[in-house]
Amino acid sequence: MESISERQRSPAPIVLDALPKDRKRWPRSAGEAHESLVRELNRWSRENDWPSTLNSWIAEEAVRREW
Repeated sequence: MESISERQRSPAPIVLDALPKDRKRWPRSAGEAHESLVRELNRWSRENDWPSTLNSWIAEEAVRREW
């Protein structure tokens, strides 16, 4: 009879309930969504003569809430 210790153990899949605090550790798709939102917000800011100071923070909050 085979025991548990004799089996090849495969790593458990990584499941994220929330994004890590450090954006460098985000999954690729979350990082791409953030970059896309920042570009879109920056474009809107330029077109509407609006400050873009908080665009990165706004994009991060949006990705965190929807992830």
